[in-house]
Amino acid sequence: MMRSALLLTVLLASCSGTLGDGDEERGVDAAPVDDADAPVSDVADVTVDADADLPDTAEATGLRGEYFDDYDDPRVTRVDANVDFDWPTEKPVAGVPHDWFSARWSGELLVDAAETYTFETRSDDGVRLVIDGEKVIENWTGHFPTTNTGSIALSAGRHRIVLEYFQLDLGATIQLYWSSKTVARALVPTSALRPAKARSAARAPAPPYVNPVYAKDCPDPGVLRVEEEGRAAYYMSCTGGVFRVYRSRDLVRWAATSGAILPAGKAPWSANGGRNWAPELHAVGGKYVAYFTAVNAADKLAIGAASATSPVGPWTVSAAPLVDDPTPGVIDATFFRDDDGKQYLYWKRDGNAIGKPTPIFVRELRADGLGFAAGSAATQVLTNDPGSWEGGVVEAPWVVRRGGNVYMFYSGNVYDRRYRTGVARAGSPKGPFTKLGAPILANNAGFLGPGHGSVVRAHDADFFVYHAWINDGSGSPAPGGRQVLVDAITWAGGWPKIADGTPSIAPQPWP
Repeated sequence: MMRSALLLTVLLASCSGTLGDGDEERGVDAAPVDDADAPVSDVADVTVDADADLPDTAEATGLRGEYFDDYDDPRVTRVDANVDFDWPTEKPVAGVPHDWFSARWSGELLVDAAETYTFETRSDDGVRLVIDGEKVIENWTGHFPTTNTGSIALSAGRHRIVLEYFQLDLGATIQLYWSSKTVARALVPTSALRPAKARSAARAPAPPYVNPVYAKDCPDPGVLRVEEEGRAAYYMSCTGGVFRVYRSRDLVRWAATSGAILPAGKAPWSANGGRNWAPELHAVGGKYVAYFTAVNAADKLAIGAASATSPVGPWTVSAAPLVDDPTPGVIDATFFRDDDGKQYLYWKRDGNAIGKPTPIFVRELRADGLGFAAGSAATQVLTNDPGSWEGGVVEAPWVVRRGGNVYMFYSGNVYDRRYRTGVARAGSPKGPFTKLGAPILANNAGFLGPGHGSVVRAHDADFFVYHAWINDGSGSPAPGGRQVLVDAITWAGGWPKIADGTPSIAPQPWP
């Protein structure tokens, strides 16, 4: 039975629980275990208000169950009598879909005798059991129905218990058993459970992810975050063709929308659609503006703009290029709004096309982002150092402010395995910018040429969404083009760091 591509990558995550005999992690050759007759837990009290307090009485039993749609904010909170669920095809609760959800059960465990207790979970997919802050079971992977066990010495009395679970796709199963010298193996009974009185402050349980997150050719990903119905959503477009728009709720799972920035395949002022490059989507002036590279009527690279009331369009393309430089052309525009409300456009002069340096310029934009501010002029803020890792190229700027500094993430060198990502900082959007020096993202055994990315916020953290080639094992790009990767950005000493300085290969926490 085949599972989703994301599921197969999640299989790589580590497993610290004990697998039962005959159980196996999910993979293309794995077969499901038939648990269709597993009993279903009773529900003691249900509320659709995810923030509601639960019963605070001596008689309240069971565990507080929080159910999360898309591994985000809880959709439903209720009291479950115990944890004994099998959802072959149905939704776990109303308002939460069958696939791509998670749950957390929390409260207290009542123990009559001081002894060592063995806990057992049966789950499809990931499971984690914590008692009194100690991790007893963890199999935080995608898998078919699998048994995991763990033991802990407990004194008589009350103990804090938290059980977390995530579901990917197809079947969904989660059960919690216990046993000891004096307790026969059984589901942990309702009588031994007391629900937590308040919602946990922790984030929703979520599976790990593994790069690439979009395993198709999608160079130069430009990513926009928006708020939709109180939750984050992300829109992305990549180099080539009509500039198709993709959507995600989490930076990991991407799906094509019906939208495209250039549905005709070219801008009205363009000679052709042969070099449609590096689109970016930004919220500007109460609308959305897309900046992109295309050839002008003279077949020279220029920067265009389009506007829309929705990230998926329809898009209205400006009648003429926004930035035009006939010799040698311009590419890779990006938008930045500073804390004072002023807006700027950065771009690269394509000097490497004629054997010249490649300066990056900035110019202040007017309020609608479709033209430049009156009296403004282009200012050069960065150029390549041919004696460094940058070689003959700096390009693909993305600018953010953090504290007193403005940071420019940029790429350097030829866009093959020599490509890298660097960073520079300045006190002002107009510079002068000082480079860190060494690249902050370089090759490793898994990926080559990491670069041309977007800095995006997710759950109060920064992430870099970028492209890279798959390493074929010999240090050359594998077939499949430049695919989309996501890695966390951390900050220390006034500079950013991306992953360990190379694209992550191991499973990473969900953004």
